[in-house]
Amino acid sequence: MDTRITGLRNTLQKGMGVMQSSKYVQAISGGMMLLLPVMMVGSFASVLGSINIESYQSFITSFGLKSAFKYCASATMSIISIYVVCALAYKMAELHKKDGILAATLAVMVFFLVTPISSFEKIKAIELTFLGARGMIVAMITGLIAARLYVWLIDLKLTIKLPDSVPDFVSKSFSSLIPAFIIGFIFAMVNVLFGLTSFNNIHDFIYYLVQSPLQGLGASLTAALLIVFLAEFLWFFGIHGTMATSTILFTLFYPLDVENLNAFQAGEALPFIVTMTFINAQKGPRYLAMSILLLRCKSAQMKSLGKVGVIPGCFGISEPYKFGLPMVLNPVLFVPLITAGTLNVALSYFATVMEIIPRVNGMPLPAAGTPEIIKGFMIGGWQMAIWHVVLLVVAMLVYYPFIRYMDRQKLVAETETAPQTA
Repeated sequence: MDTRITGLRNTLQKGMGVMQSSKYVQAISGGMMLLLPVMMVGSFASVLGSINIESYQSFITSFGLKSAFKYCASATMSIISIYVVCALAYKMAELHKKDGILAATLAVMVFFLVTPISSFEKIKAIELTFLGARGMIVAMITGLIAARLYVWLIDLKLTIKLPDSVPDFVSKSFSSLIPAFIIGFIFAMVNVLFGLTSFNNIHDFIYYLVQSPLQGLGASLTAALLIVFLAEFLWFFGIHGTMATSTILFTLFYPLDVENLNAFQAGEALPFIVTMTFINAQKGPRYLAMSILLLRCKSAQMKSLGKVGVIPGCFGISEPYKFGLPMVLNPVLFVPLITAGTLNVALSYFATVMEIIPRVNGMPLPAAGTPEIIKGFMIGGWQMAIWHVVLLVVAMLVYYPFIRYMDRQKLVAETETAPQTA
């Protein structure tokens, strides 16, 4: 059995290593993490401007804070695709050791080349729908491809070489002229070709044929449970499951968060139940649950580990338990490891459908680092905070028999090795 587990572990690690070594995967996950400050600013602004308490609304309106929050949200989440194209292009170029700023600049140019401009009498404008959640897949594609083309053209030496006496910043700008013309021409032609189709532009093509079906798949309970199960299954073999699934989460589920957040800000019904925030947050405070159980253990080793892990556990950080108990390659904890988070997500889904708890507002909280219970309040108010206490109890019930079994084993071992007194 040990040989088979080791073989499976090696196979999984090899497969995940190949995926994680892909520059495209690294650019997506790394680039989206660069956007976390923008996401958080926009999310907090939306939430702070939309708290449905009459006295609070009167206060922020009278001091002009309501307008400030709304403008802040519009300048971040409503045009999130622009930030996405910059971040992914920058990261792609950086991974190839090329100038990330120039790559990001060209990627923004490309994104606007393929984005339709509408005319309203004497005004020409770009609809915000193409710059928000709906344009995120196009932003990802253009950001990655434009940056990769830039890297390839630079490697082909298709540049203008200036004398060494020319300042470096001037030389870099001229070196990108030929790649800029080539990349600009390619994507201008792409825009023309899509204009000849019934879709008229690449945004509508991607949205109706790719993004909308994928988001429909992503918004299902089955997809959510599969993602959670896969992440925990990989953790059992020592592979960072959260990082391994981050690319899928950002690509399929984060646009749903943006749409929920925009609807929340506008005071409209939230369109989606399953989003990236839902998956990350509704797994529940599992490691806080483990901390409580370990602190009540009789084994000195288990109790001391609970003391070490209780503060990280309060913030959803699992490493002290993943590698301290350990949970990795520990057959005793395999079942609760893959069950606790998956069960909590399923319960949260049905509780949302039954309107026991509200839909998550779209605030993109990190998977770890936000205090448990408070996390629930931030994504769904007091009802969600109470629900996270329920999820805490569920996780404790799932882990209890397995932790108790391990505690007995450890206690017997400690008793047998303890020095005997005369």
